[in-house]
Amino acid sequence: MKKSPEQKWANEGKWCHVIELPDGTVTPGGWDYRGNKGDRFLVPSDLTRKSVIDFGAWDGFWSVEAKKRGASRVVASDRWMPMLKTLKKICSLYGIEYRCCRDLDFPLDVSFLEGEFDIVFFFGILYHLKNPYMGLWNAYQCCKNGGMLIIESAVCQGKAQDLREDIPAMWVIDQMHAGDTTNYFMPNKAGLIQLCKLAGFEPTKEYAFESSPSSLGIGGGRLTLRCIKR
Repeated sequence: MKKSPEQKWANEGKWCHVIELPDGTVTPGGWDYRGNKGDRFLVPSDLTRKSVIDFGAWDGFWSVEAKKRGASRVVASDRWMPMLKTLKKICSLYGIEYRCCRDLDFPLDVSFLEGEFDIVFFFGILYHLKNPYMGLWNAYQCCKNGGMLIIESAVCQGKAQDLREDIPAMWVIDQMHAGDTTNYFMPNKAGLIQLCKLAGFEPTKEYAFESSPSSLGIGGGRLTLRCIKR
């Protein structure tokens, strides 16, 4: 049987996530967060009439999920070249807007997004920023008053294992950036919560997830926070 264009593309493309394409083709990604398998990201099941910005969209999985959950407007933003062609293709298939975002370490002119958003996705970004607070400040600037930030990040006590866990701390990643020169900082849980509060968000729900001991080359876990813009 002759393969459809989407089947051929799915088999030849580079994928991080398992994504179901419009014709039913499923991409061979390594992470499958479809349905309740992605509950730890705390994304509401019903996003009807909501506007969503997905920073660090990667291959577009969560942008697609937002669309499937009823969002009226979804903007995917990323500029990582190895995945950019895939992301743009996904956007075209699902009617998702793509915006090339400049470095989140610096203040954004959010006018290029053409509006504020009900929900901001900020998954797996924080530890790639040289200025983590500025990244969250940018998220605040494009979020509607009373809107929602959902942030997911690696968290770790670093080498300060004797430090009380309720004391906010940020560890500068060493070990040659754990094999990735874009890994810079990692907060502990209290540090991530405090960063969100400093940026103007109030955490209302959390989900902690134990990752493998080799996460970013160190021990630790992952934490998702659902926050409301104050």
